[in-house]
Amino acid sequence: MNDDKRTRRRIIQSAGAIGATTLAGCTGGGSEEESSGSSSEEAVSTDNADYSGQTLNILTWAGYEGVAEMVESKTGATVNLKLISSDVDGFNTLQGGGTSQFDLMVLDNTWAKRNAQADNISPVSEADYPSRDSWMSQFSWPYDTFVSEGDMYAVPPRWGWGGFGYDERSVDPSVIEEKGYTAAWDGSFEGELSIVDWPTWTVPLVVEQLFDLNGENPMEVELSDSQLETVEETLVKLFENATAVHSGAAGIRQDMLQGNATVNFGTGNFGLSQLPAEGHDCMKLMTPSNKRGWYWTEGITLVNNPDRNTGLANEFINTCLTTEGQYSICWDDATSKGAPINTDAFSEFSEDEQQTIMMYEDNGFDSSGELLDSLVQYKISPQQEQWLDMWSRAKATAGI
Repeated sequence: MNDDKRTRRRIIQSAGAIGATTLAGCTGGGSEEESSGSSSEEAVSTDNADYSGQTLNILTWAGYEGVAEMVESKTGATVNLKLISSDVDGFNTLQGGGTSQFDLMVLDNTWAKRNAQADNISPVSEADYPSRDSWMSQFSWPYDTFVSEGDMYAVPPRWGWGGFGYDERSVDPSVIEEKGYTAAWDGSFEGELSIVDWPTWTVPLVVEQLFDLNGENPMEVELSDSQLETVEETLVKLFENATAVHSGAAGIRQDMLQGNATVNFGTGNFGLSQLPAEGHDCMKLMTPSNKRGWYWTEGITLVNNPDRNTGLANEFINTCLTTEGQYSICWDDATSKGAPINTDAFSEFSEDEQQTIMMYEDNGFDSSGELLDSLVQYKISPQQEQWLDMWSRAKATAGI
């Protein structure tokens, strides 16, 4: 990264980085194929305005550092990124006075509706985003997940999916295929299982396995008291089978690299795809054929800040959706990777890069529709508070 750009753009909080640990026997040697992405491509400016001396403050996940540099380079502005650890963190930051400090926030799925209802964010206007006609059809305007009371509140830049991660050198996927997600808590992988401490990503898979939902999304159903009790009992078993519970994706990857775990439950390509990106091709992701995983969609939102620099904020959003911006946030600057929304950007990625990001049966972005059809949309459960309480109690019962 260019040092003078790093100086101009303050990263208020840095993300943890995983070390370059070697995983013996699991290296594919990396890709010899040159990426078709080009760091010299100039991102498209939306209004050609001069924002010299102005500042844009963003609450975000990691991966947007490269786009921040692009925006700084072409506008003369300073872009400050504050990294958030969760959607709850972002929501609470805005509720605690952040609406007077930030211009943009990156969030997931129905958190757009929750923030809209809390008056934390403002609607976005279709005319401000010229790339929208090239977005994947599954995320076309208006994208229902980001709509509240008839207005759209976020623009989608990338997406990903989750299920059961495993090391194919030591795990027979037919065990997962036969047992489904039950394999995570029935002793099949006792002492080999790592879990990410994200209940809203993990509990839906447990619910999906335990009950006949008649096609409903496990994050939309309201479970009875007895069903909730069954979920909690299952979570205790899940934790008892785990070798570690990690607060983030870096710890999950480290466990897999060091051989402390061979399977992971509750994350997905966002957390695991950096491993095959580094040449560890034995890391795979799957859902059992008769059970569904979930998919998330990030959204970039305009914070309801009366002093928001809307023009500069939209310049940032549109840069994320250029071919260069999509390559940056989905590959070049993303330790945790997602797939691009703009179909015009697909050719920017090499075949190997597409397969690595997708982690879907060695398929590239052209298989996105097929994959999405087999998954359910990540949503905020109407019983989320009960889920969180169950999760905490189950960890305590299991001695974690």
